Amino acid sequence: MAVGPRSRAELLAVLDDLVTCVRSANERFDQGKFLEARGLAGYVRRLLHQSGESQALIGQLGLEDDLTWVDTAGVPNPKTTSAAACLTLMRIRTGVPGGGSYVPKLAIYPPAPIRTRSGGHIERGSRIPFEHWWTNPVVKDDDGEQYSRKQLVLALAGQNDLESREAFETLADSRSLGWVLSGGAAVARALDASPVIASVRQIGYEVLASIRQQRDIIDAAVDEPIVIHTLSA
Repeated sequence: MAVGPRSRAELLAVLDDLVTCVRSANERFDQGKFLEARGLAGYVRRLLHQSGESQALIGQLGLEDDLTWVDTAGVPNPKTTSAAACLTLMRIRTGVPGGGSYVPKLAIYPPAPIRTRSGGHIERGSRIPFEHWWTNPVVKDDDGEQYSRKQLVLALAGQNDLESREAFETLADSRSLGWVLSGGAAVARALDASPVIASVRQIGYEVLASIRQQRDIIDAAVDEPIVIHTLSA
């Protein structure tokens, strides 16, 4: 069902609103409100996730093939069997209770090459095509199962479309990571004990950096009416 044409200017205003929402959620997360990762995942989903049941705002703007995306993670080394959390750093706690917590890298990462899906290397913080950025594995659990940015975002966003349900179920089945999706377990344990929450925060960082670096491309698009289609009830 078409809901009528929307100009590119109107869609850019929606983009600006979403960017503000992502930035605000990032700030609240950084203040220790780790449950903001769920809202943050929802904003990123609305911005980027394209499916038969959902239209990505970037796709509505016709920019899905024009923009590239900041990659601070690379992909896990396929030769290692250990768990990996490529979007985060481990902060070691001292004293009681000790242990460590996962924190997003933000802009604090070494200028070291990261691995690409083809096995090559690029500088960390380089921009890569959307399909690679969205679907590359960035987290590996204790059993060797790997999860992409897309899976992490859809699992936490809490929507009821097929892809979101599949992402939720896949992550929930992880023996080492699935507890973050359980309300009781998540309350009983510190959320920063899992790389999932911090990874979504880092995705928020990458999204804002990507848009900021390419704002000239976004604003230079020709203004023309766009018909937005939604599913009938």
